[in-house]
Amino acid sequence: MERVLLWMANGLSGEDLQAACVAKLELDPEEVQTVIAEARKRLTLAADYNRDEMLGTAITRLNTLWSRCISDRTLDLSKALAVQREINRLGGLYRTAKAEWDSPTGDTNGSEGVAEEVAAAAGYLFPLELAPAHVPLAEHARLAVLRIKELERRLERKKGVAR
Repeated sequence: MERVLLWMANGLSGEDLQAACVAKLELDPEEVQTVIAEARKRLTLAADYNRDEMLGTAITRLNTLWSRCISDRTLDLSKALAVQREINRLGGLYRTAKAEWDSPTGDTNGSEGVAEEVAAAAGYLFPLELAPAHVPLAEHARLAVLRIKELERRLERKKGVAR
């Protein structure tokens, strides 16, 4: 089995792999397909394990970086937000919405995803109480952007004074 795995990892496939199993390992032609299928399963499991392990390592490192960005001594919100976006991307937390103007036929069948995305944005912005609840969502978003810019300016001034 180990030799078959090595051959597959080195790029041997198809008829060449079958011929090598018959010639070098002296396997019956009927048994070759079973051995190759088992080797493929093992390679797939190893690849999935390695991907999950690397993903876990990356998220751990990003969490450490995020913690450093928001610590009292090095408060850096712009970097913390960038790190958080990457953590969210790796974690599969972003939903993709298909806007109606993205539709090649011009129909509005994709608008359900847009409505969900707008509702999610409202769920984040309305609790901030930046404006009264009857004010449109776009105005809440504009005020949130202004607030973030103001906080970043304050942070920059605070860093300038600390130096």
